[in-house]
Amino acid sequence: MRRSILIAAALAVYPVAVRAQQQSTPSITAVPLSGPIHLDGVLDEPAWQRAQPAHLATQINPDEGKPPTEPTDIRIIYGDNALYIGARMYDDHPERITARLARRDERPASDRLTIRLDARHDQLTAFLFDVFPAGNKGDAAVGADGFEDYSWDAVWDMATRIDSAGWVAEIRIPLDQLRYNAATNVWGIQIRRFIQRKQEEDVFSYVPRSENEGPNRYGRLLGLDSLPQAHRLEVIPYITTKADYSTIDPANPFRDGSQYTASTGADLRMGLTSDLTLDATINPDFGQVEVDPAVVNLSDQETVFDEKRPFFVEGSDLFNFGQLHTFNSFGTPSTFFSRRIGRPPQGQINDPNAQFTDVPGQTTIAAAAKVTGKLSSGWSIAALEAVTPRETARWSDGGGAIRSTPVEPFTNYLVTRVQREFSDGNTTVGGLATAVNRDLSNPDLALRLRSSAYLGGVDFHHFWDRRNWALDASFASSRIAGSTDAITRAQRASARYMQRPDAEHLGYDTTRTSLSGYALQLAVTKISGGHWGGNVVYQEKSPGYETNDVGLTQFVGERGISTDTHYEQTRPGPIFHDWIVGLGSGNGWNYDGDKTTSYLVLIANSTFRNFWQLNGNVFYFFSAYDDGLTRGGPQARRPAYVQGQFELDSDQRGILSWGARAEFESDKAGTWSTTYGVSATLQPGSNLRLTFEPNWMRAHDLDQYVTAVSDPTATSTFGTRTVFATVERRELALDTRLDWIFTPRLSLQLYVQPLISAGDYRDYKEFATPRKYDFDVYGKDRGSISRSADGIYTVDPDGTGPAQTFSFADQNFNFRSLRANLVLRWEFRPGSTLFVVWQQARQGAAPIGSFAFRRDFDALLDEPADNRLAVKVTYWLGL
Repeated sequence: MRRSILIAAALAVYPVAVRAQQQSTPSITAVPLSGPIHLDGVLDEPAWQRAQPAHLATQINPDEGKPPTEPTDIRIIYGDNALYIGARMYDDHPERITARLARRDERPASDRLTIRLDARHDQLTAFLFDVFPAGNKGDAAVGADGFEDYSWDAVWDMATRIDSAGWVAEIRIPLDQLRYNAATNVWGIQIRRFIQRKQEEDVFSYVPRSENEGPNRYGRLLGLDSLPQAHRLEVIPYITTKADYSTIDPANPFRDGSQYTASTGADLRMGLTSDLTLDATINPDFGQVEVDPAVVNLSDQETVFDEKRPFFVEGSDLFNFGQLHTFNSFGTPSTFFSRRIGRPPQGQINDPNAQFTDVPGQTTIAAAAKVTGKLSSGWSIAALEAVTPRETARWSDGGGAIRSTPVEPFTNYLVTRVQREFSDGNTTVGGLATAVNRDLSNPDLALRLRSSAYLGGVDFHHFWDRRNWALDASFASSRIAGSTDAITRAQRASARYMQRPDAEHLGYDTTRTSLSGYALQLAVTKISGGHWGGNVVYQEKSPGYETNDVGLTQFVGERGISTDTHYEQTRPGPIFHDWIVGLGSGNGWNYDGDKTTSYLVLIANSTFRNFWQLNGNVFYFFSAYDDGLTRGGPQARRPAYVQGQFELDSDQRGILSWGARAEFESDKAGTWSTTYGVSATLQPGSNLRLTFEPNWMRAHDLDQYVTAVSDPTATSTFGTRTVFATVERRELALDTRLDWIFTPRLSLQLYVQPLISAGDYRDYKEFATPRKYDFDVYGKDRGSISRSADGIYTVDPDGTGPAQTFSFADQNFNFRSLRANLVLRWEFRPGSTLFVVWQQARQGAAPIGSFAFRRDFDALLDEPADNRLAVKVTYWLGL
């Protein structure tokens, strides 16, 4: 009875609150602290009674614009160098509140309260705090582009409680964890409540879903008078011990079965001023980071994994350059890709006598520091400096002597970014500069690596019509320098293939000691507002443009224009909760004027009223020239092909949820591929989640590159015979994850990925005619081919003609991999954490070609295992 009376009383005032908050920007007033507050999830201190509550007045989902079905009261107090937030989430059925545990910064299928604070009141950036009824929490820094950086971890505390009237959150956020302007007593604030069982989301400051929501549309937090200047000094020392166990090889001096190491280091965060913060790390250790999944890559492009190291992830959006507020088919060149810092060594052991090797898996990072901040004058500053020392690899010829070879030079990385905001953040002008310098006193490394790499650029962003429209523009110029061998390698890299014999405007030159280029882009986008949206994007990257020393660029030497037009419905209907349908196009040309890309795409995404989701897209690529198929040889012409992807996901609210995905690709010549994936998530309790994601791929590829052979008699293909094959591929991956959350601060996570991949090569063939899709199969259309007992193919390309025979190894493969990662994480006090990590890796290969699950899985289990056990302790000190 008491619960019903409380809820009825709260609902009685809601229609008035709804009308008031929808008519103007809502506000909430913080009051000074009077008396102590004990965080226990009960708002019974007198200080809470003196704070006037504010309400969440409007639904965003599922019935946009209507009042919430359950009321929410928010009270805010400041004092004792902290901001206190008390939230009462009424619920007429508290026994049905979904309270699921998860690790920090994860969003489980649970009720949730999210608070965003624009503490600088710059209407561009914010700090986010997630609170869940089971007591778990999350936090993130929200960038100007809306990116939520969950690697940002503030040291704050909270308590929650479920009672007869709903649930309560009591929060304390130290002011020194926020960056704010003490000269103003107004902050921006947005509050969202999510009710899991209803899929309902209620908001404090209502912005229609069809419009762009950002800090400029937040409500106002008033009354923050006489806040102290924030003084931040945090030191987080760590100690790590590791034990590595591998199979003993008596002949290999580097595999004696075990290795034990220990290391120490520290992270530091210090407020240089009220606006600028210094983050530094000395001898960082990233051993607890989740392992990358295994992949089989048969293309000429590198495999790219996301950054997971907290030091580099946190605040990474501050270094973003030239970001577009829209989708585009050609991709925005990445000027800063932090995984270049600490990458695997790039040198090689070239001595033919090297029988056993011991090469570091990653380059050590000796130290790194970054300064970030936003000045009250409108300037934003971000600068990062990192140093990696010289790395050496050990090797032995089997005779007992151990030798070493440098495989990575001493390197210094510098990335700086500045931006200036105008017109309340609606216009931004920025600049970026990056520099990489290497000590290449070792002649072998000087042949491979660039001695220096520099890039500079400017960008411009402008919003109008309540940020529903955007204009984005950027220009960047790069220069790399080094030995003639290093710059020749850069010219021949897969991003540009400047050595192509039929290229007219690339200027391949083996005497160069530097290479320069530029990239520019211009985009006009209707981001939101109404049902219709779209964009027009023009991009250009010159052949000499290069960012891969500290950035990521996979294709250059192209000009392209792409368009998108879409219609979106956000109001629920009889079948769909929301849906969007779009039509896009793209056309690209290389610097010889050949069209290399031409496509149309249809995209449709929808959510049903029962909260199932169906998403899909279909691309049709018209026939176009391909200047990378022969990997530096003459240009080819790809046949037209169609490519599509469809995904169906069930309602995520139940104990069992699942999804299914299908991808396909097929061209007119007969190449095709299909991929099928299923995901199933079982949540039998509030603290346990098991996810199983099998993935099966089949492909029939007619143009898999094998090798290129110089032959002056091959006049039609400019003196080179480029060998391809038809390959049948089958691949199975069984990704499995287990999350066991004992308490909001103690969790266990397991990740296991068995992978089996097989490739059967047949019909070895030769590229026959430039600017066509034309191949001659050896032994059928041209010459002869034979295979020896040890798997070596010998080709006579013209029978009795003058061409020399050549050989290559059988390309068939069976790759088998097992990667496992188990992490126990205990936050024993705010900001201080104990990690216990176990990792296992098994890997092997055989030149079989066929796929047989039982045979390959048994072989995988028979592969020798490398195990690592690591313990890491970090301790937060706030000074």
